[in-house]
Amino acid sequence: MLQNIPEEEKLRQEWNALAKSMDRPQVFFTFEWALAVQRAYGSTLHPLLFLAYENEQLIGVAALADEGERISFLTATTGDYCDFLGLPQHRAEFVNKVLDGLRRRGARKITLTNLPADSDSVSAIAAGARSSGFRHFARTAYICAQVSFSRLEKAKDGMPTAPGQKRLRRLTKAVAGEGAVTFDHGRSWNTVAPVLPEFFQAHVGRFLEIGRISNNANAHRRIFLEEVGKLMSASDWLVLSRMKVGGEPVAWHYGFQFEDNWFWYQPTFDSRLEKHWPGFCLLTQVIQDAIRNPAISRLDLGLGSEAYKAKFANDSRETLCVNLNRSWIDHWGTIFRYRLAEHVRTHPSLDSHIASLRRAFRGLKSRQRSDGLKRTLRWIAWRLFSLLWKRDEVIFYEWESCRTQSLDRDDYEIRPLTLRELAMATMEYSDEATQNYLLRSAKRLREPFLRGFVLARPEGCAVHFAWTAPLNGFQCAELNTTLQAPESHLLLFDCWTPPVWRHRGYYGKAIRTIAGQLQESGKSPWIFSASNNAASIQGILQAGFQRRYSLVRKRLFGFEWIEGTAQTMKEDQYAQLSAGI
Repeated sequence: MLQNIPEEEKLRQEWNALAKSMDRPQVFFTFEWALAVQRAYGSTLHPLLFLAYENEQLIGVAALADEGERISFLTATTGDYCDFLGLPQHRAEFVNKVLDGLRRRGARKITLTNLPADSDSVSAIAAGARSSGFRHFARTAYICAQVSFSRLEKAKDGMPTAPGQKRLRRLTKAVAGEGAVTFDHGRSWNTVAPVLPEFFQAHVGRFLEIGRISNNANAHRRIFLEEVGKLMSASDWLVLSRMKVGGEPVAWHYGFQFEDNWFWYQPTFDSRLEKHWPGFCLLTQVIQDAIRNPAISRLDLGLGSEAYKAKFANDSRETLCVNLNRSWIDHWGTIFRYRLAEHVRTHPSLDSHIASLRRAFRGLKSRQRSDGLKRTLRWIAWRLFSLLWKRDEVIFYEWESCRTQSLDRDDYEIRPLTLRELAMATMEYSDEATQNYLLRSAKRLREPFLRGFVLARPEGCAVHFAWTAPLNGFQCAELNTTLQAPESHLLLFDCWTPPVWRHRGYYGKAIRTIAGQLQESGKSPWIFSASNNAASIQGILQAGFQRRYSLVRKRLFGFEWIEGTAQTMKEDQYAQLSAGI
């Protein structure tokens, strides 16, 4: 057993020979894939490598990882298929020895995810678990859709035809005014490396639009794709495909060709052409190009049950999640959680409530890590008390500064907030609070009356975000009411500085500059803050805003009402601002 993967050429050749000898060879079984995982995730995944030899010939490989509480496949979080490598005649004995070695090492939980259901290892693991003292439970993990070229309809020339050709022709016709539709497949690292940044940005941006955080937002994931790309391209296994319209990329696919399989690993597309299904069209072309290669017999669409896959798939392959536990309690706990999850999935409303509880629990854990247990308990107690009695005062401020509205330093810049800016920020900031803010902002991008802004440092890094909206008709969540005001009033709201950049004055710089731009366009800029947010109020006043009005929301035993107080406010000029209750 080794605790790292030696970067030896002899081991690489023998390992890959075993990978190719499997009944269904996969690129995820290769030495290069495991090595890329080690390079990218070595700080959190600690390799446990089992190698079996017979007469100095490698006959078995098990690339596992020690995650602290459990043992797993090393490539489980990156590979769509994971397995024990070895010839059928050696598989059972090898698996048994690996499980026995893990038992002697003190392992109590083993989770083997994405194991092909048709692999010889499935029965070997069940038998080995019994002899090594583990309780065994296996369930379906995924059904991987596949396109078998031998099952496709044939054209008049006898060649298989990819589904989706009509839609591809419609897209070509629809964008004819913008330029020709072209495709390319990058295979060398020199060709792929310059394309990866645009691929990452497009993938993260697309996920933001659908309300999710892409795995490519994680720096380790991007490092992995870079490392696996370098290693795979050396053997001509990497394929980065693009569809372009008028020379501009609109769809991407990061995939692999290995043995007789083209693997559809990670696609994305530019949402500006979403109505023309650019990702669907790229997949159509990839299948058509794969058909022309006599060495390729199928395209594997991988994990996930996305609807578009059903339009292409004519075959499938099941994977399993196998749990091995030394403890009876852990064993039955695993089964109970699985059965409960299966039941919950059949009741969408219950599933939604449980998801909300999970988010709340994660929020509490995050608060405890940042504030400590004592302050978290005080916060919970205050929240409970607030259900009975609460008083929230929100103060409104108007821009009246005569000072210069420019930034203190010319190399800082206020820019419109775009999907590209949000994607770059998502890759930059990994804290949960900022990523939740970016998800919220992405949802607003399509709102016609909302505008987002970003304050960027000289190197282009976004350090503050803000939004503006018409004050009239604004739904103020802090007051649970709709505001009414003249049409010329614009409200600055939902301002956010990522935690790493706080206490540097970026909030004040941003709102001062944005307010100045709004005033120059003939608008009256306003902003509000909770009365107990001293830092926000200080930044607002220093930016040149003047206090005009406050509204108080009171709640008592479930009843609530709004009170307005016109403090330091010219009655005849500002009386229009009120709460629409």
